[in-house]
Amino acid sequence: MNGEKVRRWAKSVDGSLTASLILGRASARAIAKVHLMELFKLVDSDQDVALAEIATVKSFASRRLLMECFRLTLSLIDTDPKYHILLEKVDLNEKATAIIYDQALSTLLKECGGKKDTISAKVMHYPIIKRRVLLERLEHPDFRKLRRVQLNQNIFYGLSKNQSEHSPLTWWQWVIIILAISSFIVTFME
Repeated sequence: MNGEKVRRWAKSVDGSLTASLILGRASARAIAKVHLMELFKLVDSDQDVALAEIATVKSFASRRLLMECFRLTLSLIDTDPKYHILLEKVDLNEKATAIIYDQALSTLLKECGGKKDTISAKVMHYPIIKRRVLLERLEHPDFRKLRRVQLNQNIFYGLSKNQSEHSPLTWWQWVIIILAISSFIVTFME
């Protein structure tokens, strides 16, 4: 049953992508990604089977388009959704986008124990351009500044167990202040 669906996929993708190329490369790529996601579901993310099916697509332009999007689509499927921003086309000069990108990168760095070699190995399946941008961003001053702020916050709020407890002064800081004031009053009242 699945083999029949895969064969139908190859026929439908050929016509669909040939027609979508008329609309332009950007929209054709988006359609190719959708087709590839469908293919990966049909073949249970088996790269070799997926590549063999792409080879059965008759139109050279359609095959080429599918191959252009292959690695990115495979990466999107294999990557946790919280890291999808690392695979998207982003303008890191735009502050809001850069902050979201840096937060995802910081989470990934934390997950990898802060080791750049571990990150490099983890993102090896990313497209070359996305991998290069990610690794260059690790050295960018804006990312380093964000990272330094996060480390300082972790030290200051280290005794607090819950992110929602992060007020100007946490409970343990209030206890220290009250004890200090109490001992000051007791010392000077005698």
